[in-house]
Amino acid sequence: MTNDDRKSPPPATGANSQVEASSIGLSRRDILTGAGLGASGLLVAGATHFMNNLPDSAIQRLIATGVGTVRTGNLFSQDALHVITTGTGAPLPDPKRVGPQTVVIAGDQFLVFDTGPGSTRQLALTGLNISSVSALFLTHFHSDHISDLGEFMLQHWTMSGVAEPLNIYGPPGVDEVVAGFLAAYRLDRSYRVGHHGADVMPPSGFGGVAHTFDLGTDLMSSAVVYESGDVQVIAFNVDHPPVVPAVGFRVNYKGRSVLITGDTIYSDSLIHHARGADVMVSDALNHKMSQWIAEAGQDLDNNLSSVAEDIQESHIRPEEAALVAREAGVPVLIITHVLPPVPDVLINPFLRDARAVFNGEIRMANDGTLITLPVNSDQHSIRELLA
Repeated sequence: MTNDDRKSPPPATGANSQVEASSIGLSRRDILTGAGLGASGLLVAGATHFMNNLPDSAIQRLIATGVGTVRTGNLFSQDALHVITTGTGAPLPDPKRVGPQTVVIAGDQFLVFDTGPGSTRQLALTGLNISSVSALFLTHFHSDHISDLGEFMLQHWTMSGVAEPLNIYGPPGVDEVVAGFLAAYRLDRSYRVGHHGADVMPPSGFGGVAHTFDLGTDLMSSAVVYESGDVQVIAFNVDHPPVVPAVGFRVNYKGRSVLITGDTIYSDSLIHHARGADVMVSDALNHKMSQWIAEAGQDLDNNLSSVAEDIQESHIRPEEAALVAREAGVPVLIITHVLPPVPDVLINPFLRDARAVFNGEIRMANDGTLITLPVNSDQHSIRELLA
């Protein structure tokens, strides 16, 4: 496929497109003023300089430097579509990965997809200001994709004391999920307003507002669900048995685009909606390795064996994700939601079959992998924010 073919317009989304434009705009400076990183980031950045019995004046200077430094200050100055995998793990425990989350920064929009366990902390550690998030999108309602929602809404409210709640978009059921987390955090809201005062923690900024979009049952269905300036978000149905509904998202910005699959198995819908994208961020489960875990765990007194076998019917194989990228003309494939968890020495075996069918670039993402797609270009760059 030629570059011109790959840059063909994104797939049509039908006449029933549902658009909700955000009134929240922010500068890159707003995005980066993550002062809440402060003390936690300081200890990481200054650990190598720590010595016993430092004088108070030296400690004070270290604190001032740590709080005042924006770690990502120059990374988003370029007009580009920026993609960050702030959570790349899955339900099985992984010491190096937290639950699923992908971030997209484009123009004045700061968009977040899913809130897996631990992902709010990882996002904060990048230095980005969670209060500046324009909108949150949920792919489906498995616990490993929503369990940090309460903490995410809390940090969005408290980090800068915003006066408006977080806008949260998802398929049918999103209102029930958001309402449940709001109920669970209602007491905490009263404590924080009582402690810090309404000027610091405006009660009106607490929580989130659910926005439902319904794509129906047609697997090929899609719709524009969010639009602001040059940024467009398209939701499309995916096949993630037995979960219904489940969706993926495509973000378009000034001729660059990223496809976020969510959890899915192989389907024509993926190829159709990925066509012409620059990057595909895909769920992947290595079925061979998962089966070996199932067999090795048969005599254990837990559910590991059953779970490792059952999940194979719900997730795309790495080589299938590579086939989607190849058929859709996507040059860069980023693997996330890594199942089963693998040490670094097994990354290449995990991806071996995928590389055999795809000549483009394949990477297993880490928590904090940043992919930058400059506008008016077909180039990209990749770096690590949390390494």
